[in-house]
Amino acid sequence: MEKPFSFFLVTDPHYFEASLGAEGEAYEERSRTDQKCVAETGAIIDAGFKQIADDKETNVVLIPGDLVYRGEQASHEGFIKKLEYLEKNGKTVYLITARHDYAENPCGFVGNKCIPVEGTPRENLRGMYHHYGFDQAISEHKKSMSYVVQLTDGIRLLALNCDGDCKSFKGLWDDQMEWALQQIEDAHKSGNYIFAMTHYPLIPFSPVMNFIEDAKLTDWEKRANQFADAGLDLIFTGHMHAQAVTDYTTKNENTITDVQTGCFVGCPCAYRKVTFTPNNKIDIKSFTINDFDWDKCGKTASEYLQWRFDRMITDIIDAMAYDFDKFMGKFGGSEGKENLRKPVTFAGKLLQKLTLKKLGRLLCFKVDKSIENRLVKDVGVELVRNIFVGDEPYIKGTPMYAAMSKLLKRLKPVLKIIEKKAGANNEQLKDLTTFVLSIIGDEKQRDYNTTLNIKWQNVQ
Repeated sequence: MEKPFSFFLVTDPHYFEASLGAEGEAYEERSRTDQKCVAETGAIIDAGFKQIADDKETNVVLIPGDLVYRGEQASHEGFIKKLEYLEKNGKTVYLITARHDYAENPCGFVGNKCIPVEGTPRENLRGMYHHYGFDQAISEHKKSMSYVVQLTDGIRLLALNCDGDCKSFKGLWDDQMEWALQQIEDAHKSGNYIFAMTHYPLIPFSPVMNFIEDAKLTDWEKRANQFADAGLDLIFTGHMHAQAVTDYTTKNENTITDVQTGCFVGCPCAYRKVTFTPNNKIDIKSFTINDFDWDKCGKTASEYLQWRFDRMITDIIDAMAYDFDKFMGKFGGSEGKENLRKPVTFAGKLLQKLTLKKLGRLLCFKVDKSIENRLVKDVGVELVRNIFVGDEPYIKGTPMYAAMSKLLKRLKPVLKIIEKKAGANNEQLKDLTTFVLSIIGDEKQRDYNTTLNIKWQNVQ
């Protein structure tokens, strides 16, 4: 290629048509359990699309699914209008749909009730969005709603829908995979570099994600090996609302990189600009939405979005102390677990006032003065948020890493018992100290901005 080629990547916009109802007790209860905004999505998307439209040098936008909140027909109609704004500003959009885009108990929120609204059958989605990739396809796997397009001279996009059976299986069917592998081969034979996008992460982006069934493709290892060994070395994903760049290397020493991007309407409201350069490199830069037209109660956009995220986790911790039944509802309910009420409540109330300094005194280790007055509760919330925001900061040399290391050392007798039981079925849990420290800090610090080498030498 003679000059750079770039595109924007937007994931999980989850647009909700607010006229369906987005206020009242029912809405408030729902919004407190969700990382992403709902009522605010229109304002956030408008602001984000305006930032993208203002970049006159980049004319392609990719969106790997979860276009709307819960498959509301009205939300799809509203989102298409927002895509038309991008088109009017010279952008070409390529997208796929995902599970939130077809009917799954779609509703509006009015007062203390969830009011059913018209949903969207999955089979209608291709027709609704045919203009955004499907019509331009040079090859299409119609059953799965997957396709290939020529983005520019020498570069193709493999857009893979991974709905699976639309129930428990989230992945690619064998015939769909055969088609995808053929597209990779055809691209290489014709001198094209090809990369992919799909909705679900191909690779777990954090050790903890190995334990969350919904955090990656059901058959991710099988597909990661097949893709990498076929010469596909780059895939863009979403779904988990997290910023992460993760590598996977096969036994044949072929590597594929999964670039996962956070939710467009949830903390930190990130999107990416990806640039292919003539020297066989890919430059990835991340941006956040600077501001949006909403009553943010005096907060900046960043502060407001962080508050929304933190509230979701804080409510769970607070329920430990003050609402046992609500807390246990997160774990299948409180029935038959009455014996846990007192210890859970005690732990919850302790977390309301326990500082790192007090925790250190209890377990006989010293905490750096810069963090000693932080509540353990607040630290816990931050550590969870950092997993999703990316570039987890607490690496070796930081006071928090030191404090956590000391804490884990003091807890080693207890951890050994857990490791013996849990580690029998999972290799990662054989060393809980390493496991925890890997979650709180990312030495690579490349979740937002990084440069990748292109494996195939087709892009000259």
